[in-house]
Amino acid sequence: MAHGAGFVTWVGMRAEAFHVDTGAELLTAYESSPGALRRFCRSCGSTLTFESVRWPGEVHLTLANFTTSIDREPQVHSYWDSRVEWADWHGRELPTSEPG
Repeated sequence: MAHGAGFVTWVGMRAEAFHVDTGAELLTAYESSPGALRRFCRSCGSTLTFESVRWPGEVHLTLANFTTSIDREPQVHSYWDSRVEWADWHGRELPTSEPG
């Protein structure tokens, strides 16, 4: 688990639309599994991005890193079948996505 929480909210966007305004020199990349690249701050350890061959051309950013509202609502529960048992809330009406 890269983020140490029961679940995390990711926001996906086109890679060309993503840029870091300040602190890019502090980012470190780590291939957490084949084809999956995670970037985090080497100063404080905060998770920032996730990129995968599963979603080519996309960057996924943790919602907690946004300082303003975003223009979308949750669209899917990823890895729903491997969630922690206590995460069984009304959000089930969202479609689910499993690795594969």
